[in-house]
Amino acid sequence: MRAWGAGRPGASASRAGLSRRQLMAMAGGGAALAAESAGLARWQPSSWWGTAGTTAASGWPDSPAYVPCYSLGGSGYAPDGTAGATAAYSLAAVRLLASPFQDSQARNLDYLLYLDPDRMLHTFRLNYGRPSTGRPCGGWEAPNMQVRGHTTGHLLSGLALSYANTGSPAARAAGEYLVGQLAQLQAIAPLAGYAPGYLSAFPEYYFDWLEAGQHVWSPYYMIHKYLAGMIDQYQLAGVGQALDVAVGLADWVDTRTARLSYAHMQAVLENEFGGLPEALANLYRITGQERYLETARRFYHARFLDPLAAGDDLLDGAQCNVSLPKVIASMRMWEETGEAKYRAIAENFWRIVTEHHAYVIGGQGNHEHWGPPDVVAGALSNYTCEGCVTYNMLKLTRLLHFHDLSRADLLDFYERALFNQMLGAVDPDSPHGFVCYYTGLSAGAFKQQPLNYFPRGDPDVYSTDYDDFTCDNATGLETQAKFADTIYARDTRGIYVNLFIPSEVRCADQGITLRQTTGFPDDPVVRLTVVRGTAPMILRVRVPSWTAGPPGVVLNGTALRNTVVPSGSDAVTTGRTTGAAAGSAGAAGGWVVVSRHWHPGDYLEVTLPMRLAFTAAPDAPAVQAVTYGPVVLSGLYGASYATETALPVLDTASVRRTAAQPMTFEATADAQRITLVPVARAQHEHFTVYWQTPDPGSAPPGPAT
Repeated sequence: MRAWGAGRPGASASRAGLSRRQLMAMAGGGAALAAESAGLARWQPSSWWGTAGTTAASGWPDSPAYVPCYSLGGSGYAPDGTAGATAAYSLAAVRLLASPFQDSQARNLDYLLYLDPDRMLHTFRLNYGRPSTGRPCGGWEAPNMQVRGHTTGHLLSGLALSYANTGSPAARAAGEYLVGQLAQLQAIAPLAGYAPGYLSAFPEYYFDWLEAGQHVWSPYYMIHKYLAGMIDQYQLAGVGQALDVAVGLADWVDTRTARLSYAHMQAVLENEFGGLPEALANLYRITGQERYLETARRFYHARFLDPLAAGDDLLDGAQCNVSLPKVIASMRMWEETGEAKYRAIAENFWRIVTEHHAYVIGGQGNHEHWGPPDVVAGALSNYTCEGCVTYNMLKLTRLLHFHDLSRADLLDFYERALFNQMLGAVDPDSPHGFVCYYTGLSAGAFKQQPLNYFPRGDPDVYSTDYDDFTCDNATGLETQAKFADTIYARDTRGIYVNLFIPSEVRCADQGITLRQTTGFPDDPVVRLTVVRGTAPMILRVRVPSWTAGPPGVVLNGTALRNTVVPSGSDAVTTGRTTGAAAGSAGAAGGWVVVSRHWHPGDYLEVTLPMRLAFTAAPDAPAVQAVTYGPVVLSGLYGASYATETALPVLDTASVRRTAAQPMTFEATADAQRITLVPVARAQHEHFTVYWQTPDPGSAPPGPAT
């Protein structure tokens, strides 16, 4: 998210007090407060997965409160898009097992249930002239901030995602309470002086300012968050009232924007509006009402999107997270309308940014903006790789993946960004799973609060319970709640194992439950076991492009040959691996493909050989990052390291592995011994990812394991 005010980081929003009509509306607020108190009394902070009762065999929730809102075999979830409706597994069908991903999920859910609903509703109630007993929040949710309320939208989504994946009855109850309270406020919008359907924590005249060309901080961005949160509550948690709220809010957006000319609307779109057209397309998918699709069309920002439709890279200077949601919306609009222009935007953008604007960890942007293409060494700072940008990039990659399940390159990127940035943005020392805003890549970078926004913040703290609430803190509530959503995919013939994360998936179509156990990335062995059910199906396991050689494949103790097929081969979907297509995945990656009648106890074991590699910056080949398989390694420099501008000089021949569990390397840099660990595990100390090397291209490949 970008603060308004000449693009200055941390530009403060102006204070907006209560209007006379709001003060008048406060009369009679006691009844509303009593209703709110009664609703809060029904909300009981409970516990996480398993406490409601689980089956002895698999640990799946068996609580009567846990009722998936769509088929376990596929996804009726509108944000998964049209292809995802059949290719995606619902979150209810996948369960994380013990791993750092499950740990982060648990910490995040604890925080979601810790947040006081009254505090998160405080500015909403004041905006409608209702009394509030909740204490004000700080940071970007403070009562004088123009973006107040955005976190509550993400909270609605995070709670719904958590319920869908874990079955936590407390998550559903908390979400249902928030929906009910917001619905009450929306219902009295005319009494507060607002148009019917309006819902926000800030007054409607912000949109008057926006349409008049005055400074205001992204009001449609907040509308997107509320609309998306309500859609999630309806589809993932089964809260029927949420759809009524979403429809009312979308009708308000339609009415507000229909009166503007095309030129006027294009001027409005110069202000950040998040993924609002995506949410409108999703609402169209749910309701079938064409007006929401037509409203979404009005949010086509031609200045930014037309060059992408033509395949032109004009990203230099654009703010990453202001822009990327527009591309996701284009992807969804292509799916709903079939218009080729929208598809070209999404596909061209993904190619451009992954080939010319991404750092080695998969993130993008320096000080939240793209620079010229192929500039990496010249754009290293402690303000690279904003978390929101990668959050949205994973959403786009996921949607593209559903249209071609056999493309391994999409999943290679997804894996790189997930394992190196998104998992690493979480503070493992925080009981609430706090995330950092940036993942810096300068020499001696440090994960911390965004000091450009909070200059007095503790540099050793990623976030706080009630005093930050940046957009990255808010998207983190969703990221950590949906780590399970892309591990697997499906077609009518079987399962795709996309990511190597300990988990179980219930395959309703085949009647099989499949368990994945792995110590990845420390251990290259991935074991897939049928724990329940019997059926003929094709099991495909991704062979990443980073593999150092052919994977080892063992079925029930017997080594298999000719099971690997290249990405895009017909054999991936048909399961016929004999012939010229079998045997090698190639540089673009591929799949282990095994077709058989599976029974309980059957297992497939795939070993993915890894080796050291050195990735050069395109603008300075002597500046390189060290990778091991999909993992980017970082050199640790302790908590008191003085950040320098010069990159340390790495002796590439000195890099060697010293421990397997956890993965640890050592090397010599600037004539001193340093420890290297995966960048995701660099926490509360300075670290370096990019190095100066003495002789470009001389770095030897490391041994395969």
